Amino acid sequence: MKLTTTLTALFATTTLAMTDQEMCQKKNPHAVQAIQQFCAKTDIVAPSSYATAGAHVGTGGAHDTRLSIEAVCSPAQWVPQKYCLSQYFNMCATGDDVGDANDRFYGAGNYHCQTWHFSVGGPYGGL
Repeated sequence: MKLTTTLTALFATTTLAMTDQEMCQKKNPHAVQAIQQFCAKTDIVAPSSYATAGAHVGTGGAHDTRLSIEAVCSPAQWVPQKYCLSQYFNMCATGDDVGDANDRFYGAGNYHCQTWHFSVGGPYGGL
């Protein structure tokens, strides 16, 4: 009985110690690839054709991942790479069992003019 309790506590501690990126990788490697591909650009602004086009990884299967940013910001707002990575990894980590997540709204100040999409599943989950 003690062993079961110890193993349960150890597993819980290990799970809690996972970063969002690690949790996302565990759920869906395609998601990590899409995030890294999209966020590799260091000068993303929203709105822009790059942000709207987003990234897609997969070939039509259940783990296909598509992400993008729709925006109505005026003037366009810079999306720093560290926020691109951290926000998308968090969306994946807190999403369902394959990382599919609800849209999130971001932007400077109280003006949330950016809609961040993160969809998993063919074709393109909820997008």
